[in-house]
Amino acid sequence: MVHDASMRTLEEVGIEFRYGPAIDIWREIGADITDTRVRIPRELLMGLIAQAPAQFTLHARNPAESVQIGGRHFAMSPNSGSPFFLDRDGTRRYATRADNLECIRLSHQLPTINVAGGFHCEATDVAIPHRHLAYYADSMRYSDKISIGSCQGTEQAEDTVAMARIVHGDEFVANNAVITGFMNGNSPLVWDESMLGAAIVYARAGQPVYYSPFALAGANTPASTVGGIAQLNAEALAGCAFAQAINPGSPTIYGMFLMIVDMRSGAPMTGTPDLAHMLLMAGQLARFYDLPVRSVGMHTGSKKLDAQAGYEANMNMHAAIHGGINLITHCGGWMEHGLTVNLAKYCTDADIAAGWVRYAQGPRLDDFDDAMAAIREVGPAGHYLGAAHTVAHYTDAFYMPEVMDQTSFEQWHERGAKNTEQLGWEKAEALLASYEKPPINDAVEAQLLDFVARRMTEIPEEQPT
Repeated sequence: MVHDASMRTLEEVGIEFRYGPAIDIWREIGADITDTRVRIPRELLMGLIAQAPAQFTLHARNPAESVQIGGRHFAMSPNSGSPFFLDRDGTRRYATRADNLECIRLSHQLPTINVAGGFHCEATDVAIPHRHLAYYADSMRYSDKISIGSCQGTEQAEDTVAMARIVHGDEFVANNAVITGFMNGNSPLVWDESMLGAAIVYARAGQPVYYSPFALAGANTPASTVGGIAQLNAEALAGCAFAQAINPGSPTIYGMFLMIVDMRSGAPMTGTPDLAHMLLMAGQLARFYDLPVRSVGMHTGSKKLDAQAGYEANMNMHAAIHGGINLITHCGGWMEHGLTVNLAKYCTDADIAAGWVRYAQGPRLDDFDDAMAAIREVGPAGHYLGAAHTVAHYTDAFYMPEVMDQTSFEQWHERGAKNTEQLGWEKAEALLASYEKPPINDAVEAQLLDFVARRMTEIPEEQPT
């Protein structure tokens, strides 16, 4: 039902591609064009979608940090794009480049976070036209994990791909995915010039992006979970098909960025059952099309690291895991609907994420016979603390969180009666204090810095309006 509705939307209503070169690409392959309105026959659309790989490797600078995107794999990335930073004393202020670098270092240290590069928070002390250069250079120098690249227009995308070629080598980038980024559509039914220019650059370079309509369900989609998904599905498929029209066979990610509008106030909501239903439907549709899928993770509207933050994040994560989402974004530090990043929540989110990884793996069965032997060894009225099986598996038998407090009241009180936010800050500060910059080839680093310095002199700090 949803698939057919999406097909009819693209065939009969159409979708705006507000960029001349994009219109030319659609016209060349036989879409019906009226000004910037593109109507796509389902046979054309599905033929393009069929060319996208169902799974691919996203290569990190350190091969051990590379991940599989698609199939039964999932990877997690942390917060992106927050203009504000929350200090330990509760001060909410504009974020800086130094704050973003702390996010990179922290992400590099957290094993459940697969992405440690990009604009985790806005470097508001750097001129807007220069920020993409700072983000990617800092990411590559201070982490060897995967980075999110800039997709804000053709020029920024070209700079980002050029920097990726410096770091990974021209030939490697020509044949492998090394960077990803997001294309946020303007729902309802619009892809704009800024996104499309970058999409062409990435697709021609063989680099994946996730085509993610930015849903505020009830405001820019119908006030219906299934109706909203039908529209968003049409938008995401049109984006994925466009990538294949540019470069057949290039890696492409079907995306959804999902929030719901509170009909009482107009404010966004997250962590609700309706959003969970939409996440599950998005995952099911992506499997139907055999496309890797990206969606949201530990979103919260809370302004503090409190019960609301935990409840909402876990509702989203439960749906993301069961929905088979391959790239779960905003899994570290996201607060206030993404307006603020908090390093304490970075660490509590990572702690929860480790539990979700264990949950997704399912119960272990490999030691069942040994566990049954332990019953015979201990017998009635004994205990298992000294049994051979326990001694062999006491460190890995069960998931044990590192941040969450599981002690008795007396132990907790003796240790300072710390709340979750205090424990998260302690973990963040310890990780940052123990951070060591990963090795990077000196010549590569120098070339990268030279490129950044040159481009910052070439690009005016104030862009013409």
